[in-house]
Amino acid sequence: MTSLPRSFIGRRRALSGCFLAGGIGIGTWGANLPALSRRADISEAEIGVVLLCFAAGAILAMVNAPGLILRTGAGRLAAIAAALFGLTIIAVSLVHAMWVAALIAVCCGLSFGTLDVTMNKEAAALEGRAGKPIMASFHAIFSGGTLFSAALYAALIQLGANVFLCLTVAGVTITTIALLAMRGLPPELPEGPVVKAPQAVSGQARTSARASQLRMLILGGMAFLAFFAEGTILDWIAVYMVRSLGTGDSLGAFSYAIFAGAMTLGRLVGDRINAVLGPVTLFRFGTFAVALSMAVALSVSSIPVILVALAICGFGAANIIPVIFSEAGRLGNADGGKTMSRVLTMGYAGILIGPALIGFVAEHATLRLGLSIVIIAMIAIGFCGRFVQGNR
Repeated sequence: MTSLPRSFIGRRRALSGCFLAGGIGIGTWGANLPALSRRADISEAEIGVVLLCFAAGAILAMVNAPGLILRTGAGRLAAIAAALFGLTIIAVSLVHAMWVAALIAVCCGLSFGTLDVTMNKEAAALEGRAGKPIMASFHAIFSGGTLFSAALYAALIQLGANVFLCLTVAGVTITTIALLAMRGLPPELPEGPVVKAPQAVSGQARTSARASQLRMLILGGMAFLAFFAEGTILDWIAVYMVRSLGTGDSLGAFSYAIFAGAMTLGRLVGDRINAVLGPVTLFRFGTFAVALSMAVALSVSSIPVILVALAICGFGAANIIPVIFSEAGRLGNADGGKTMSRVLTMGYAGILIGPALIGFVAEHATLRLGLSIVIIAMIAIGFCGRFVQGNR
């Protein structure tokens, strides 16, 4: 087995820094939301508007990222976006009114949306060069950064540190990591053709293009449901534990940590499992494990059983999205990131719609019924596993 060149190893380490920076930023952003709402004196509904502003900025960036990738290269652009994300996290400390919160949220979303597309595009390209699964390891680093930064933020606040210090430390850390990563991610020539020569398109070419377009839409739909399920569990499982089962707030937070921790662990070992079982088996195992474990968690009242079910759920969910992104990267290997951008955008829509839909169902029926939608979503995409097999 031939060893990978040092340039590849250096590029992988640098890209890992971008994933870490993104995770730290998202963890800090989420942990700071309660303090942000107090500083700006905004209601829960207005917090929802701020989150929508973040999402709008992210989607706008995701849609326009492919053009920037063609000019700059995915790796270099990822490092630049990570550095800008760090600066916007520092800017969050300046929020004192609703309009400022909305403006900074858009800026945060723009930088993170660009980072999300470019780092996943670059990860898919590196995975293709490696000839083995490595996507899950990048997502493990992102998840680890999110957990670590949120926990550190909470600990610093508990020890009496002010919000400005916490956000500045996080922002400077993110920007420093990004600048270091930039050295290992030099600009590369675009992977796809920038100029299209005028030529007739054969019927076979049109058929192939339509097939690729259909496959991209299917992957986007799968990403939508996968993000829908993940976002729903992360946003609502603690609420379910407290309001539906009557546990304390600490146990509700612990249930969230169990799910998120198991997901991080699953991503740490996901590449090895993928190499042994293959992406189709791993994907189907993950989706059906989530469906079964959620069915158990929602049908019993035993807290220990529910916590075990959530651990299995997190482990199963860990590699669903990385496998989809790997396939999107293979499908759009020479399109300058267009496929990855579209799949990510459709997936991000799932994060927006999922938690809101569950809240609507919970309001008019029960939260248990709302969370049951996750089971249906996982079974649905589980039967689409053949679309992640790649060209092997």
